[in-house]
Amino acid sequence: MVKCKRMVNKSITSVLIVLALFFFVESQVQAAAETLTVQQRLLRLERLLSPDNLHKQAETIRSLRDEIDALRGQIEQQNHALEMIKQRQRSLYQDMDRRINNIELSGSNNATVAPVPPPVSAAAAPVVTTTGNDVEGKTDYSVAFGLLKEGKYQQSIAAFEKFIKDHPQSKYADNAQYWLGEANYVSREYKKALTNFQQLIAQFPDSSKIPGARLKIAYIYYELKNWSAAREALQHVITLYPNTTVAKKAKERLQRIQREGH
Repeated sequence: MVKCKRMVNKSITSVLIVLALFFFVESQVQAAAETLTVQQRLLRLERLLSPDNLHKQAETIRSLRDEIDALRGQIEQQNHALEMIKQRQRSLYQDMDRRINNIELSGSNNATVAPVPPPVSAAAAPVVTTTGNDVEGKTDYSVAFGLLKEGKYQQSIAAFEKFIKDHPQSKYADNAQYWLGEANYVSREYKKALTNFQQLIAQFPDSSKIPGARLKIAYIYYELKNWSAAREALQHVITLYPNTTVAKKAKERLQRIQREGH
């Protein structure tokens, strides 16, 4: 019995020793693993901070800065182009306003004074006096022209088209055809404007609006980026109307085409 007890105690002691050794080894393994992880992290950090990697990062940063500078340059160019478009639009409106004022003055100087009607009561006094049945369509022309002056381009286009249809033989027909082209031009309906100005030249060869129409045709080719047609049309204006305002404008646009490299 005593011998058995000794054997049991000895076995228990052996088991305890084995367990102690197991836990000791496991703790050492975990410590080694933790140590290895730290070392790996240090090695990774050292690799990241190595001269080669630092050089690559510096190159990447320089490349990004170059791209940013290039984008800034493009933005500045686009802003400049937008400002040039705005200036062209303002110049166009100013030119158009000047032309409209000239037409108004011309119309006022050439207008036929209607007979003064007999006095009537204030309540029955007419606002506008017209002669006969207004066969020339002066009232309709004035309405369309007024819409154009107010910047209501789509309405003025419709009004001028109706006037041309209703009064094809009117003395205002060539003017209406011209201002129809101008309204489409300002509305950036370049192909329609081109047709309007070409019809003016074909149908009213003696009209005083022909020089302006030819110049606008050249401008339209410019807007359509048909550079050869634009140059030819501009040179045609200079040849046909030397020492005139339209010739001066044609020369300026030719110089602009040359500066832009077209």
